This record gives sequence, C-alpha cells and structure tokens, in this order.
Amino acid sequence: MAAAPVRDREALQRLSFLFQAAHWVLPHSPALARFYCSTQRTAARRLVLRMAPAVKRAVCRRCCSLLLGCQRLRGGGQPRIVLRCRTCGLQRRLLCPPKPRPRRQATPTSHAPE
Repeated sequence: MAAAPVRDREALQRLSFLFQAAHWVLPHSPALARFYCSTQRTAARRLVLRMAPAVKRAVCRRCCSLLLGCQRLRGGGQPRIVLRCRTCGLQRRLLCPPKPRPRRQATPTSHAPE
C-alpha cells in the first residue's frame, strides 16, 4: 500500500490534533469541545479523508459532542458497550472486542523407530 501524500498526512495530523484538543478542553468548556469535533468532521468531509473508526465512535452523530462514560451490557448474545451523549441523550451500542484466547501449545509427538 502506498504512503499517503504529504498534504493528506498533514491534514490527518491537524484533524487528530483537533480531537485531542476537544478532550483537553471538555472539562472546562463543553461547547468549545463540541466546536472542535464539528470542525474536525467538516474538514474531513471537505478534504475527503477517512477518520479512524475509534474517532468516529467517540463523537455523537447528532450533536458532535464527545461520548464519554460507558456501561457494559451482558444480555443475550454478545456483550456490548453503551455510550451515551450527555448533551442530546443519543445512545450508541457497540460490540465489545472479544477477549483473546490463549493458544494451545502443540505437543510434539514422538515417533518410535521401526
């Protein structure tokens, strides 16, 4: 896979900085954090860039606020994480990543000489 052009790489760095800045200012000014997230989303659309899935999951689709605080559900089926927007009340249910299972060690079989 070819490396991204320099222009795209710089744009991705600026977008990731906006996401980090939104996390930094969230305790002091939620409105400013929402502005940073909405600016990040519009810039990514304008430049036709793909945001990382982790970034997409952390931002509310309705009001561009950061989704914080999670609750685990263990009902029927696979366990899920529930993220709730504190501004508009939107809920997102995401599948929990499966826990890695330890691999079995292959036991060497001894061959008896014939």
